Amino acid sequence: MAKKTKSQLAALGTKMDPARTAVADAGGVAADGRLGKGGCDWHLAPLDQENLSRREQLTARIFTTVQVVLCLVLVATVVSLSMAGTGLSADGLQEAFSSNPVMTVGFLSACAQPFVAYLVRLVRRHYVAGDAGYAAANLIVLLCAEMMLQSMVGIVAMAILLWRVWRRGSQVMGDWRRGRGVAGVLVDVSGALVVLVVAGICLFASAQLG
Repeated sequence: MAKKTKSQLAALGTKMDPARTAVADAGGVAADGRLGKGGCDWHLAPLDQENLSRREQLTARIFTTVQVVLCLVLVATVVSLSMAGTGLSADGLQEAFSSNPVMTVGFLSACAQPFVAYLVRLVRRHYVAGDAGYAAANLIVLLCAEMMLQSMVGIVAMAILLWRVWRRGSQVMGDWRRGRGVAGVLVDVSGALVVLVVAGICLFASAQLG
């Protein structure tokens, strides 16, 4: 075996070590071979689903609760429409929307919530896999979208989730952004951007309706 130089010995266990695979440091950052541009690694050590800390167990429950609540927003909206007197028939909905355009905007906002719940599920998967930068970035965009939708339930839900993932996500946000590049970042948050566009349309409509 060739004798190692001082520089090679100094690089052992660091990101400069070519033999380093998935060793986590004290902060939980792991180099698992998933590198982006310039060899930038933004992944944290994946969470062990069977041995989660109390904090991560609570975070998992919050993610599940948020998904359920977001789906119930649409259910509650449909129930309120059915109780409005016009019913849920096509003619009844058309009459309700034509007589109260604001209700149309509210209904579109509610229809977006199940898709947001689906995106939250994807965020959770990436967060567990160690891609905390992806999780934090998507939640930031979704929080902005919920603000534009003027959904108090959505705003509170996204704010809580962002608070729960920020401790891990803030460690790698910069590396994630540099490693993915502009195109990669846009791909990662594409689903949340769709919601943001819909939210923008709803906000514009609300402003026009006064």
